[in-house]
Amino acid sequence: MDFLDAMLNKGPKEKFIEIIQNGNLGALERTFENFFAEYIAMVELLEKQGLSEKDVQNFILEEGELIAQRQNDLFIELGAKILGHEG
Repeated sequence: MDFLDAMLNKGPKEKFIEIIQNGNLGALERTFENFFAEYIAMVELLEKQGLSEKDVQNFILEEGELIAQRQNDLFIELGAKILGHEG
């Protein structure tokens, strides 16, 4: 089984972990800098809207299935961005 076959037989999280383990350092830095900037902006916007960390945690507990699905989407998106920066 070659690398491509191995990647196709894994879930989004496992593929993402392999990408970051084997990814180009520059591509990883750019992708994570952008991701953290977006995350910080979202936290700041939530706080300006009067939502707290507790509100976020409650949402995570209440919407666990949605969160799990969106995590998989995020693993795929970030993996694609890392690979896109490498090419």
